[in-house]
Amino acid sequence: MSSFDFFIALDGNGLNGFEGFGGVAKLKCDPEAGEFDIKVKFFDGFSGGHATQINPSGTVGFLGNLSQTLLFYDPRTLEETKRFSTLRFCAPDTFYSSQTHVLWLDDARFITVLGPAFYEFHLDDLAHPKLLGAHGVTVPHAIKRTPSGRYLCYGAMDKDGTGFANQAGIFDLQTKTARVVKLPATVWHLGMHPTKDVFYAPTQRCAPQDASFVEYTIAHFKNYLFEIDAVEGIVTRHLSIPKDLPGALTSDVVVTQDEVLYNACASGAIVRVALDKFSDVKWVDERPSGLDSLRTLRTAWSNILESASRANIPGQPHVLLKALRATRFSTLDGSYGLQRSPDGQWLLSAHRGLNEVRVYRYPSLELHKRIRFPSIREYFPQHFGVLDDPRLGFHHTALLARH
Repeated sequence: MSSFDFFIALDGNGLNGFEGFGGVAKLKCDPEAGEFDIKVKFFDGFSGGHATQINPSGTVGFLGNLSQTLLFYDPRTLEETKRFSTLRFCAPDTFYSSQTHVLWLDDARFITVLGPAFYEFHLDDLAHPKLLGAHGVTVPHAIKRTPSGRYLCYGAMDKDGTGFANQAGIFDLQTKTARVVKLPATVWHLGMHPTKDVFYAPTQRCAPQDASFVEYTIAHFKNYLFEIDAVEGIVTRHLSIPKDLPGALTSDVVVTQDEVLYNACASGAIVRVALDKFSDVKWVDERPSGLDSLRTLRTAWSNILESASRANIPGQPHVLLKALRATRFSTLDGSYGLQRSPDGQWLLSAHRGLNEVRVYRYPSLELHKRIRFPSIREYFPQHFGVLDDPRLGFHHTALLARH
């Protein structure tokens, strides 16, 4: 079956989605028939949209965010159905500690983070979550569940006062205890093997400014991809990518029986790693063409301006220069969303810088179609003019089969 819905969390135009808008886009897809229908919704009084997860039956969507809010929407219409402040339970000790991701257990129950611990929530009684146990890491980020159902696996963000996280977490849902896997570099995002209790985590290497991660820049170091056994809590294999090859920053991670694919957002590429050797690295280059660069001058200018406003150029000019090297001197972001269709025949990439979704045939990764999305001006005409950055702000994605 080739009919499915592709959901994209939106954080608005600009580089720092932590402070941006909050919304969701839906692309109804039937690639064989050439049918693609776009719907976009931004939510009032809400910011920092980041990731979206859909419950198993496809009746409730959650929009993860940096605003300490549980926000739910109807995946069919994108209309908001419920929101709930988590500040009644705790205030974050760093502003990006929030409910960015959840893990659905069934249609009504889900797990997310409150401060130092995991909690289980029920949609019908959000005010009384059940404490599961401490997560053991700095600031948990993406959360996945192993195929056996026993373990939660999660990345961890760098944090002021603690420094580089350099760790991944594994939480045992049976014993309610956590283990920390120490790593040589930080990982935020991960993908789960389809049949084994094994996960794959590429590195998210950021550079603090004046010892602070509040407005981080891209670090220009080698990047890793780790294969981690959730049962044993150990790294079983890993590879490293030299700093001058595309590998900077990550977002969605797709794992098949044969390979790992993930966004290298800053480097404008999709990374492919074969599981058999775990050393054969290939890239799908998504850097904008010359024509695309001309078409997106407003976006490029916006990125340059925001980069300059975030970096301490007089005090640490090398930080911005290293970030430019990590992006291969591109002024546009790459793709932040990546999902494979339920029938395995298509790979969808949400390209943030170009404000478009790219549909590839899988496994050949031959480009099938590029679908341009509307400008953010259509949704905020009173705030943005024709010279402003038109991006909607693609971030993490989810995919739902249609029957």
